Amino acid sequence: MELQPRKLPRQARSRATFNAIVDACSQVLANRSYEELTTNGISERAGVSIGTLYEYFPNREAIVAALVADACRRLVLRMEQAIEEAADMPAFLGTEHLLATGIDTLGAQENALEVLLRDAPFVMQLPAFREARETLTGLCQDIRVRSGGRLTLPAPVADTWLISQMLFTAMLEIAFFKGPEAQRRALRRELAHLTFRMAMGRDPFLHELGAPPAT
Repeated sequence: MELQPRKLPRQARSRATFNAIVDACSQVLANRSYEELTTNGISERAGVSIGTLYEYFPNREAIVAALVADACRRLVLRMEQAIEEAADMPAFLGTEHLLATGIDTLGAQENALEVLLRDAPFVMQLPAFREARETLTGLCQDIRVRSGGRLTLPAPVADTWLISQMLFTAMLEIAFFKGPEAQRRALRRELAHLTFRMAMGRDPFLHELGAPPAT
């Protein structure tokens, strides 16, 4: 299975065409299953000929790989920004802000991750996806170091690694949750409670809770 583009754009016009094809892939997946995804459907949605599509990509899987790479870049960038935003927040609210950001980004329609992770198992083995997971784990270790010893983790490095793996899976499940929005937000807040409890060794005090994020 070829997963690399046939060629990468060098000029603005070709970059626009390349991006239009990748964006069209996510738009098709917003309304159809992965099995229904075809290069013809993508080219029609993108407004380009099938010949033009094949100039850039050998198959639909290569387009999906490019879409996942973009989604992973957005996820890492947004989490880096959220860490800086959370630095000025009380510990519990900062924790919830980070989780809310991750959940919202993972569930964003433009990333099409719900369909792809469910129906296209090869996505989890893509270098971009695996590198993003490693980067997010590294960001969790950075948060541990920034905490300056406030966390109560018996084995700091190993415990942080384990927590980061559990959190990623939990964020995915909440991002793709199909129940009422109020229940989804309740799950997100309970995940923040659990994360705080694991990291700090206690429940947050009432004055530390504040209002949950609106998103």
